[in-house]
Amino acid sequence: MKWKILIIEDDFFFLEQIQNRLQNHYEVYCVRDFDHILLDVQSIRPHLILLDINLPGKDGFYWCEQFRSLSNVPILFISARNGIEDTLKAIHLGGDDYLTKPFRIELLEAKIEAALRRNEEYQKPKTIELKNELVYHLDLQMLKYHDEEVDLTPAERKLFHIFINRKGCLVSRTELMLELWETDQFIEEGTLTTLVSRLRQKLKQICGSPLIITAKGKGYYIE
Repeated sequence: MKWKILIIEDDFFFLEQIQNRLQNHYEVYCVRDFDHILLDVQSIRPHLILLDINLPGKDGFYWCEQFRSLSNVPILFISARNGIEDTLKAIHLGGDDYLTKPFRIELLEAKIEAALRRNEEYQKPKTIELKNELVYHLDLQMLKYHDEEVDLTPAERKLFHIFINRKGCLVSRTELMLELWETDQFIEEGTLTTLVSRLRQKLKQICGSPLIITAKGKGYYIE
């Protein structure tokens, strides 16, 4: 799937230059009817908006406020207006970044990539529901059962976080040992076996399932 970018710009020569460059990597849409901008945004549902300030009818500041009332889509202002007041106003109204014309297309591409990356990270789920009211909070690295924190040792917490980040994938014993102890020095394999066993027992007592599945001779995973 390609990211969808909507360009709202009334300089059609400049618009065409940007469109031709971006459409190699993105699905690019351009506003042609400035009386129905909001309808375009609602129907296209872009992942990012490039927005000029000087537009026919309502200006870019007005439209930024309208977009913000609908969604958190990243908004990157592209304008010939280079006053600090304009930049500050754009940011205060909900703009994510501001580029002053003329600018290098490479800089625009870099800012688009950064804005999309930030937005994708922000929209990632912060919790993962596991089983029987057992929920893992990714940002806090905290496991909760019926909204009560599960008491895990630091090593158990780190181990479980590794499994969650690789959920659905097999994690080898070697990978686990390197991530847990951050060393290539010899660590007794029994230490890892004991740690996994204790964590599985604790999880089973809490929710009725050990969650961690053993792939004999290969490693472990959580479905």
